[in-house]
Amino acid sequence: MTNSYATSVEIMTSVPNVFEAICINLSNWWGKQDHKIDKEGIIFKVSWGEPWYQFKVIKFVKDEEVIWECIDANQKIKGLTGVEKEWVGTKIHWKLINLGNQKTLLEFKHEGLIPEFLCFDFCSSTWEHFLKESLVNYLTAES
Repeated sequence: MTNSYATSVEIMTSVPNVFEAICINLSNWWGKQDHKIDKEGIIFKVSWGEPWYQFKVIKFVKDEEVIWECIDANQKIKGLTGVEKEWVGTKIHWKLINLGNQKTLLEFKHEGLIPEFLCFDFCSSTWEHFLKESLVNYLTAES
């Protein structure tokens, strides 16, 4: 049994560009970000209107790794009830590895997003979309 959803993606841009997309420019590829992420302890919210997640940054190593802990949520998924707070207590790990030649490997893990969650299928497929399409398209269009 797994205790997380994990994936990785190679992106044709530099580590600092990927790090900035994750910490400063979430609104350009994921959801509306209310505060930039620039140090440990920051609390911020990402929203899509009524649905939102609030996170606390529990690890921040510039251009290397960031970990967010979900501290509150109002998750809304059409057709699913009882999912509003499923993310609370989960952790989102972003680890960046420089592959050289302006290429970055993003290792992503949503620790605690487990198959037993009602939202697991929806959330894991949505992460795939946002990481492998939305983020990649945002970063490669910029370079």
